[in-house]
Amino acid sequence: MTLAGEQSDASCRRRRPGPRAVWDFLSPLRAQRPLTAVRLFLMAEVLVFLGVLAAFMNLSLPADGEVRFVHVAVYVFAGAYPILMNLLHGDRPADSGIRIDNLLSSAGELAAASVVMATGVLVTGVAVDGFDWAGPMAVAAHLGRYLGWGFVQQYWMHAFAVRRFRQAGVGKAPMVPLAGVLFGLMHAPNWPLVALTGGAAMVWCALFLRKPNLFTLAASHAVLAVLVRYSLPESWMHRLTVGGIYLRAVSESM
Repeated sequence: MTLAGEQSDASCRRRRPGPRAVWDFLSPLRAQRPLTAVRLFLMAEVLVFLGVLAAFMNLSLPADGEVRFVHVAVYVFAGAYPILMNLLHGDRPADSGIRIDNLLSSAGELAAASVVMATGVLVTGVAVDGFDWAGPMAVAAHLGRYLGWGFVQQYWMHAFAVRRFRQAGVGKAPMVPLAGVLFGLMHAPNWPLVALTGGAAMVWCALFLRKPNLFTLAASHAVLAVLVRYSLPESWMHRLTVGGIYLRAVSESM
């Protein structure tokens, strides 16, 4: 995978679409060996984004069905900010994993890894008698929902966060556990879900660094999420809720 930060300044200038002043300002962020201050800036792009999402999930939710201005603002921010940052850094769709040329090879690796993870979930579900299948239509609806939602989360984590950290000089080896920690903590304070998503994120990140493809990651995400949702006890997972919604679900179950 070719990172935007690994390209030379000369190649960046050849394909800049905007005013010279803008790209001259951004060129240090695209240097092959960025300065420490630039590395911190790149990491801050990610941490600010994740911090806003975490604060929103824990402080503004649940909203009892009421849509407020802060909700709309955060939704717009969450959708636009990563895409805007990727465009400013010159990321191509293929760099971000939005591609089909490696679909089959990526699918093969993701399928093998997903089977292993799914087997662990199913064995645990059998051992603790946690199965609660709601019927094929409900399962299919959740699968479709998680395909879309999983793609969004994978874009946030890999196309945006992982690429920015890699551009900042984080190596492949430390990037894998770092991705697991960051992705897992976004599901706090549902700690069983933190552990599961953190472990899965490390597998996803390792495979993304080998063959970046968000479509296969989203499919793996969706299948595993549905299995966890219906195979593990409700008292553990609380319907995969996070943040304030999770805390309310726990309080109502007591």
